[in-house]
Amino acid sequence: MASTLESFVERLKADGVEAGRQAAEAIRRQAEQQAAQRLQEAEAEAQRIIAAAQAEREKLLARTQTELRLAARDTLHRLREALEKALQQVLLRAMETHLENESFLRDLIREVVCQYAKADAEEKDLISINLSESMRRRLSDWAIGAFHNPDCPQELTVELRGALTGAGFEYRISEGTVEVTPESLVDVLLEMVSPEVQKLLQEVVNESAKTSSKEPAPVG
Repeated sequence: MASTLESFVERLKADGVEAGRQAAEAIRRQAEQQAAQRLQEAEAEAQRIIAAAQAEREKLLARTQTELRLAARDTLHRLREALEKALQQVLLRAMETHLENESFLRDLIREVVCQYAKADAEEKDLISINLSESMRRRLSDWAIGAFHNPDCPQELTVELRGALTGAGFEYRISEGTVEVTPESLVDVLLEMVSPEVQKLLQEVVNESAKTSSKEPAPVG
């Protein structure tokens, strides 16, 4: 009976140890599975964060490039406007200087009027020329005999009027009026010069773009 009881106790001990071992093994496996699952989840979360960061980086880069292109376009536009205004002022001062010169203006008026007379030799129009009052007084004596010469194909009746406020002159023939003033001449010159200014600016932009493209790309 004692032997049987001892055997029973030994069996209980053995069963308990085995059950404990099995329970420990089950806990270990469960812990490993949980660790592997958490590691997998962590890796997936890391990949998601990296992908989101990459997408945000690409979005930021695209937005920055767009903003830089717009800023460059606006800067180029402002630069073109500044250059054209500066050029306009330079041309305007040059035209005013020439058109306020009595000798230059006298020759120009004679050339314009005589060229008109050659083109319309059949006409007998009165040519009315508007000048500043000070210039009209300086040219009034000259105008009396200026157009009675072989350079003009016919005698012309030219009337000087002091109705212009600035430099230069304007002349009226029949119903038409032609301005030869600093502003009108500058407008004509700017139409010819502006394409060249734009071409020069575009060359500068292209050269800048070439230089930028040669710079090493940022790492990462």
